[in-house]
Formats: sequence, C-alpha cells, structure tokens
Amino acid sequence: MSFLIAKQPIFDKEGRIVAYEVYLRKKGNLLEYPQEVPYNRSAYIIVEILAEYGIDRVGEGRRVMLNVSVDALLNKAFENLPMEKLIFELLKPQIQVGGVTIAQALKSMSRFKEAGALFASHYELLEDERYQQFVEESFLVSVDFPRLNDRRIEQLKAKGKKIIVTKIETKEQYEEALKVGDFFEGNYLESPYILKEFEIAPYLKTTLLRLMSVVYSAQSTKEIAEFISYDVGLTAKLLRFVNSAYFSPIQEIRSVEQACSMLGLKNLRNFIFLLAMNDYISVENPKLWKRSLVRALLAKSIAERIAPGLEDAAYLAGLFSLIDEILGVDKISFLRDIHLDKLIIDAYTGENERLKKILDIVSQLEERYSEMSALEDAYNDSLLINIEELTGIYRFDLSLMLKDAYEKANYIFNL
Repeated sequence: MSFLIAKQPIFDKEGRIVAYEVYLRKKGNLLEYPQEVPYNRSAYIIVEILAEYGIDRVGEGRRVMLNVSVDALLNKAFENLPMEKLIFELLKPQIQVGGVTIAQALKSMSRFKEAGALFASHYELLEDERYQQFVEESFLVSVDFPRLNDRRIEQLKAKGKKIIVTKIETKEQYEEALKVGDFFEGNYLESPYILKEFEIAPYLKTTLLRLMSVVYSAQSTKEIAEFISYDVGLTAKLLRFVNSAYFSPIQEIRSVEQACSMLGLKNLRNFIFLLAMNDYISVENPKLWKRSLVRALLAKSIAERIAPGLEDAAYLAGLFSLIDEILGVDKISFLRDIHLDKLIIDAYTGENERLKKILDIVSQLEERYSEMSALEDAYNDSLLINIEELTGIYRFDLSLMLKDAYEKANYIFNL
C-alpha cells in the first residue's frame, strides 16, 4: 500500500504564496485521504517528514499548514517544531473524544499560539457544538469551495475570522471565491508537489521496531508513560483499553500515568505491544494481526492450565508468532533486535519445549477454528481429541477457550 506526502501552495488575494499545506494522500489520487491511516497517525508521519527534510526547505521560507485532528494536539512531537512557522488546520477526531481530552487540547492550542503558531479550523468543526471553542480561538477557517455559501461563513467573517477557500478547480470557482475568501488553494491555482512516496509496510516496520525497543528496555512504568505521552494515538488507545469492559475499573482512569501504574511494568509491556501492533499493523495486515491476537490470548489460557508461571511468555510467543509474515522480516532476528526475552525466542527455536508445545497447540487450534465452527458435533473433532489427550484439558474447555480468544481478539482489534 503506497502513500504520498504532498505540499500545495496557499495564495493571498494578490496571488502571492503565503504558505504551503502539507498532507498525506493515496497514491494515484491526490484528492483522497487514505482512510486506513488515523488522523493522529498522519500528523505523526508528517512531523517525521518535516524533521527529515527541514521545515524551511518544505515551506520555502513560508509557513507550513498541517492537517491535525483536535486530539492530535496532545502529541508532544509537535513541541519540537518551530511554532512561528506552523499553521495547524484542526479537523474533527475520527473517534469521538471526551471533555477531558478537549480541555487538554485547548490548553495545547493556547500554548502553541503563545509560541507563534496560527490555527485554522476546518468548517466541519462548525457542525459540532463540542468544538466551537476551537473555532473561536482560531485566526482562520478553512472551507472547501462547495461549502462556500454556508451562512456560517459570513457570520465568522463578521467576527474577524480570515477564510481559506480550498479545492478551487476552475476559473469560475476562483472568481467566486475571491468575493468571500482571504486566502486560496486549489488545482486551478497550482497543483500539489510530491514530497515523498513511500510504502506503508517499511514505515510501519521501522516505527514499530523503534517503539518496541524503547518499551521493552524501559526499567519503570514512569519511563513507559513518558514515552507513550509522545504518541497521542497510543495514549488514546491505552486509556480506552484500561477503561473498557476488559478491565471494568472502579473509577475512570484519566491519565497515562494512572493507567501505567494500574497495569504494572510486566503487564504494561504486554498490553503496549498489543495496542501498538494493533495501531500500526492493522493498517497493512488486519487478518494476520487478528490471528496473532487469538494465538496470544489462547496461549495464555492454556499456559495457565499446563505451564503455570509461563503465562506471559506464552502470550508474547503467540502474539509474535506471525510477525515474519506480517512485516516480511526474519522472526528471530527481529525479536532479538527489539530485545525480547530469550525465553520467548526459545519458543520458536524449540529450546523451550513447554512453550514450543503450547505454540504448536494454539497454532493448530487457531488455523482450524473456522472449520470446527461449521461442524455440528465440534467436540468430537479429531484435533480437539488429540489435544485433550496431550494436555489433559477437556475438549469442551478447549473449545470454550478458543471461542473466548476470538471474541476478545475482535473486541481488542476494534478499540
């Protein structure tokens, strides 16, 4: 799957370039955003591109406008950029956020403005009462040409807001936009430039490798909490996860620090692996990733019955069992690169016979699940009978474990 990072100039009424918008697009369609990539992940990618190329080079001495979802303002990575050279175009989050996140995002907005950043609210924010404060605090409002006649645009102009009219495709549209707008963008004025084309898989591989190396080498939950705070997508997933029915906390967990303390270092590593891989890999290989989740959950359940003390190792062995197919890497080399415990690696090499046995069992069960589900008398399936004899776990319990693993995997996959 290929993506493009492109930039397109923004003009004033005199036809001068005043800024460049930088955005992520699908290869072959510069008008379409790749829906597979969450908005907050898009911002993360673009920040990396700006760091790689240099903001002065990308902006050619002018400001650079970034598409940023409201919740992505919490991403600490933005703090490494020169605010006086940025325009944040605020978009609605793809997943509804709560009042705490909105309040924190408004604080980030205020801090970035004080440092010199400008803000442009996308017209879609006008349609939701929860985001009106962001519009009020913005200097600019961006509106696609087809929505230019929205009565709210004139109301905003009366309040002193400057209007950026986008998606101008014809001379007639431009002449109409000049009557209302202050700044202008569109293919009629100038087509976008391609900054970089890249395949998502190598990008995911590199980013995932870096994240996992940091998380696994951390010596405290505080270290991991600090790292997570730089990734708003991972932060949101962690908070949704610990507040979900999976944990059923007595009271809402509102901060990354609370979540990390609640889980503890060992569990935190496991869950961050799970959530991070869910975020990065589900874009490219959703079916393989869901199968990995099933194996991880099933391996833990079986280890609890036949190998007490190896539950966490069995879980990770299942979780990484398909990583070579998912990322196109050598499994053993990859796991050594991220400093994974040798005990887990031994499950694949066969040096740890108990873990290897569990891994073989869960792989067979996961691969046969669809076939067994279609049987009228699944409990007499030959595989279940053989595993019952091998492990001493009654076939009825094995069937329930497998079903439970699939249900939990589906739940986690959709967080």
